[in-house]
Amino acid sequence: MKMTMEQVGKWDRSVRRIAELTVRVVDNTEDVPLIQAEWESLRKRCRGSIFSSFDWGMEWLRHFDQIAQPRIVMVEEDGELVGLAPFAVMEHRAMGIRMRKLSMVGNGAGVAELYDLGIMVLDEREDIIDAIVDAMGELEWNVLHLNELRDDDVNRALLRRVAERWETDEVMHIPCPRTDIPQNGDVMDVASSRTRRTIRKAIEALERDNRISYRTVDLPEETSEATELYALQHMERWSEKGGSIFSNENLSGFLRDVMRATAEEGRGMVYEVWIDGTLASQMLCLDDGDLMRAYRVGMNNRFAEFSPGNLVAIYAMREAQEAGFVQFDFGAGPEEFKYRLGAKDVPLIRIQAKRGTVKAMAKISSLPGLKQLVDRSGARDQALKAFHR
Repeated sequence: MKMTMEQVGKWDRSVRRIAELTVRVVDNTEDVPLIQAEWESLRKRCRGSIFSSFDWGMEWLRHFDQIAQPRIVMVEEDGELVGLAPFAVMEHRAMGIRMRKLSMVGNGAGVAELYDLGIMVLDEREDIIDAIVDAMGELEWNVLHLNELRDDDVNRALLRRVAERWETDEVMHIPCPRTDIPQNGDVMDVASSRTRRTIRKAIEALERDNRISYRTVDLPEETSEATELYALQHMERWSEKGGSIFSNENLSGFLRDVMRATAEEGRGMVYEVWIDGTLASQMLCLDDGDLMRAYRVGMNNRFAEFSPGNLVAIYAMREAQEAGFVQFDFGAGPEEFKYRLGAKDVPLIRIQAKRGTVKAMAKISSLPGLKQLVDRSGARDQALKAFHR
């Protein structure tokens, strides 16, 4: 069905009629604030994560607008938003090929990768999912990376429809460890016996000489300053290990501004452990319903003997317990310390596909004979590196 252009308010959006559903695509960052109220209303009805919220998506688009442009698919019925797919497209060239990658807003830029993302569909309606996939087909892309999606019925239905239309890679499952917070007793009891002994020994030694103190930062301005301190500490810690991702000003600015915005809503806080009057560790946390999320954790190498990462984690988990949270989310990735603190995996899924020139190149490079030639030239490695950027 042909896509037509229509003037809507002060902004242009692609508009298409599918039965009684209207599909629109917002493709300009300046226009995204116009859909804030609709976005947030649908997200709350669909129980989307804080990382799928308008505030986090808008800050990400604003800070990475030089490399990512929105392609936000809206599905409306009788003037009401019933489906939302916050996509973004990123473009670069590899081997002379124009690579256009379609990803979720918040993931795909190589830095500041958010998780527990996905499309939002009212009542899990399949006709709305079909409308979103049809709209995806008319967007300009040749690489599809929908990473760290919530493993639920809606995103699995999206996966099935994408696989029916385009050549998809094998679905990847990414662990997102979470710990159940006990409603009574010591939260440290969820940790392994060895970890409990290590933490208790460190706390006893530090408290004996009044060397340790704790601080919760939740005022917007102070949260912004604490986040900047986290980024500086991260750069210092990684200066001799290949450099810190926070040397990227877009990323450090994104983290500072989004934590401040979240604190203004009463949903962002920074937990800190101080030893001998010096900041030893921080954990940037988010209130996401009955879930507390540990978005970032930082440590000062000077205090490595006390395992400051464990100290701040236990402090944050105790605060979460007191506030009535049910689970503590340690974020995507299978780092060992998460499991030592009682976490169990909650899976996330990745949907990846290719089409057009990129699909053809992948097929050619896999042919016998040509594969060896491409491998010797280094072109295949270059193409794969570009594909996974």
